[in-house]
Amino acid sequence: MKVNELVQYIIDYCKNNKFNKVYICGNGGSGKTSLSKYIEEEAKKYGNVNAISTDDFIVDTNLRNNASITWKENDKDYSYRYTSSNKESYFIKNIDEILYNIDNGLDCYYFPKKYKEENNIRKLYSNYFLTIIEGVGTAFLERDSKSLSIFLKCSTENEIKRREDRLENQNRSSIELYDEKRDSQFRTNVLIHENEFDMIIENDDNFEYKIVKK
Repeated sequence: MKVNELVQYIIDYCKNNKFNKVYICGNGGSGKTSLSKYIEEEAKKYGNVNAISTDDFIVDTNLRNNASITWKENDKDYSYRYTSSNKESYFIKNIDEILYNIDNGLDCYYFPKKYKEENNIRKLYSNYFLTIIEGVGTAFLERDSKSLSIFLKCSTENEIKRREDRLENQNRSSIELYDEKRDSQFRTNVLIHENEFDMIIENDDNFEYKIVKK
């Protein structure tokens, strides 16, 4: 399935079931942000669309780097900094308040984390066709009965390759490419919620999509 086919399928699914929210979670490099942008552009044909990234509500990196968490996976003890795979790394209450406001007739605004200019302030509409919430942090949000939740996956090989391409484009250190403790946090705190999502969608190295649960 091509991305345009998947996007139309998701939008039709929401229309047919009278859903007004789409939550997109998944592993690194799976294309969460890209898919959410494709859905956003297509959904604008039907009305106002809100786009929320949970990355915009993550605790400051310096604070997380100076705190540590311990956990166990497969009888092995770990200790590491707080990554985006921890509920405590997010201002969850702020996201909940925004969703409450737009569902109760109040337009609101928020600053994307990486904004550079005032016109990048993001307006969220209470009169909306669809609200898209994407990012690892969606695993820790409560979802109502009018929402579709998607867990997006790619293979470990594709994840590493896409991370490599991203780091090269952003001129960042290759030390971020693979980290056993970070990946263990993801498996322990996020991947355990995979089957709680309505759909599980996989993509290959050519970004061909396959719905493996619906």
